[in-house]
Amino acid sequence: MLEVPVSAMGGWSFDDPLPAVPLGDPAGCVGQDAEAGLVAWFRRWVHDQWRLLCWMRETARARADVLERAPDPDARAIATALGWSVSMAASWIEVADGALVRLPRLGEAMRSGDLQESKVGKFVVGLRDVTDEQAGAVVESLIGEAPRLGVWELEQRIAEAVKDVDPDGAENRRRAAVARARVRARIAPSGAAEIHGLDLDPLLAVPAYERLEALAEEVHARLQAAGQDVARGRVQAQVMLRLMHGCPAGADDLSIVEYVTAEMTRPPATPDDDDPDGGPGGPDGGPDGGPDDGPGPDTSPDEARGSETGDGPDLDDADPADAAPSDRGGPSDGAPSNGGPSDRGRSESGSGGSDHRTADGGAAGEDGEDGEGEPSGDGLAEGDRAARCTGAARPEDTGLAGGAVRGRVDDPSETPDVPDDPPPSGWRPGDRAPDPPPLDEPDPTIPGIPPPPPGARWTPRGLVFPPAVLRTTLATVLGLGWAHGRLPHGALTGLDAHHLAWARTAAQWRVLLYDPHGHLEHVLLVRAPHKAHADPRYRRHVVELTAHSSDIDALDPDHQLIGVYAELAGRTRTALAAARARPAHEHPAATTAEASNRFPGAELTRWIHARDRTCRFPMCTVPAVACQIDHTHDHTLGGPTQADNLGALSVGDHVCKHDPRSGWTVHQPTAGRFVWTSPTGTHHATEPPRHRPLRPIRRRPYDHGLAGYWHTSRDTKPWRPRTDRHGRITDAARSTLHDIDRRRRRRREGRPPDPYDADPPF
Repeated sequence: MLEVPVSAMGGWSFDDPLPAVPLGDPAGCVGQDAEAGLVAWFRRWVHDQWRLLCWMRETARARADVLERAPDPDARAIATALGWSVSMAASWIEVADGALVRLPRLGEAMRSGDLQESKVGKFVVGLRDVTDEQAGAVVESLIGEAPRLGVWELEQRIAEAVKDVDPDGAENRRRAAVARARVRARIAPSGAAEIHGLDLDPLLAVPAYERLEALAEEVHARLQAAGQDVARGRVQAQVMLRLMHGCPAGADDLSIVEYVTAEMTRPPATPDDDDPDGGPGGPDGGPDGGPDDGPGPDTSPDEARGSETGDGPDLDDADPADAAPSDRGGPSDGAPSNGGPSDRGRSESGSGGSDHRTADGGAAGEDGEDGEGEPSGDGLAEGDRAARCTGAARPEDTGLAGGAVRGRVDDPSETPDVPDDPPPSGWRPGDRAPDPPPLDEPDPTIPGIPPPPPGARWTPRGLVFPPAVLRTTLATVLGLGWAHGRLPHGALTGLDAHHLAWARTAAQWRVLLYDPHGHLEHVLLVRAPHKAHADPRYRRHVVELTAHSSDIDALDPDHQLIGVYAELAGRTRTALAAARARPAHEHPAATTAEASNRFPGAELTRWIHARDRTCRFPMCTVPAVACQIDHTHDHTLGGPTQADNLGALSVGDHVCKHDPRSGWTVHQPTAGRFVWTSPTGTHHATEPPRHRPLRPIRRRPYDHGLAGYWHTSRDTKPWRPRTDRHGRITDAARSTLHDIDRRRRRRREGRPPDPYDADPPF
């Protein structure tokens, strides 16, 4: 066995004692001891990972029979010793160098057992393109929160911090990546096809995805109203393929919805139907939100988030297991129709709290997804059954109850009618289904869409994008700084956040003001300045703008800003003055005016959303505006409706809190601080992080922040010109050597390159 010498690695010694761990059988431990033992073994495991990185880094540079180390690591030595691929070994060596040499704060966290290798790897990779000073600032700002953050959330927080400390470099890297934009397609091992768009421009990709999501939501709602159980993912895929492959000429958004709805409407099951995939229990017909559609351990936050805005119900006075859909939150309280994950996309933004399937905010019906008086199942009329068997969907089948469409009320004059004349193929409803047509020809069984009249202007016809939240700083929107932005899909650069925020002037804008210590002071509802060509499809979105109250006091709109920027700053100052003029007891954090109400009002709801930011269950990252407002002390047991007794909980965590079989309990000792007790008896405290944005750190002159394969320094031998056959150095070779030395000198001094150094452009 090799004896490990006492060697210094980043200031730590290998002879430090290992973390103590229990050696008994966990099956004989009570809950508290079992969880304590788990935490102890986890810390021991993380400490062993630190030792492994130390051994790996030394082995990659070691040479036989000597103690000297080579300057460059050899990943092949690690790969052959451990049976890994060279690329995998190289990635581990990069993590070892980053944690032990470049960012020793990460190595200290591993040695103490606080931060495992997977999270350290997110730091190392995310800080690859910034300077050591910038990387150190990011690590210091996040190292305290990193052990309590999920891996995906930690990755996004690192990306946000990088965009704050290095805004210029982040924008350059974003432009370089967009210049490499491409689309890839492959056939998966299952035989299905995959299409990936990589490095797309966010200013185009984000609205494109939101439009696709809105179309898919409308199609999914119509299919459910028609009695069809189709997974949301499958609907999104069909909409995307139809948008790329092509729809009938002259089709606007709602015409595309009607086309895809008719295409995906399946005939009802009959006793003679022996197709195993056609029934509700088949692989393609399972209920939405089932095992193949629900969020799991690998579900991305964008898929599992559901809606991004809305005030959910409160389950305080009913057992979630026995509650009917209307009891768990219906259109009356602004919650999803049945409180389940599959309906999270139905909640309304902010404090609106109404189902969005009708133009006036009312719900289509409270008895279920089919709406009022909508026939389904075996109760279909013969005409309806015949229409669905042939693939032609009637307006009352594909629309929602009462002809309502989300975001508008159907106007018969606007809805394209199904032509009564037979198509050119001669096929009529009731005939035997024809053979499938070629891909470049329309399906004769799907009703056509008449083209618009000449000169008609394309309009979205009431289609509304699903709720989402864009969070950035007020200075970024005013053009005074370029801090990061955040969408449910991830972090944005400051310039992209600026453009995407001003594209949402039809949304609800909230200004969140903090004191110098990072505590929330005011939540202002500010109307965005009107801009021409504002997209009304964003009216269910929310734009959150963060700032310190002192920054608003120091802002002079009349002399610092012009146009819509000055108008927005002036409205913010006016709203702040009005908030300060109110009596202290009317502040949403201290008011008791709604203590006896069953549900909080709009202003109090906005305060809870801004204060909590995310679900208050440990490690949950669902945005607060997508959560339900819960009474920590049940309202039916005397709990008041005020800020120190309210909190944001996601649907699943809310159900878990009220399920007596789960074993989870919670209390709120101070406003915003929640202490959860797990089934094992351990207490876990959660509170929202303070608002402490990072300041930009300047790079050296002419440092653009782009890294390539040359970013690692290599020891190179000085170049020596070749001699002629007589052993002499020619004048041309001496001139080349002089030019090379001059370029190297300019590069070492940090000066820009000489335009005459490059070859002529011919």
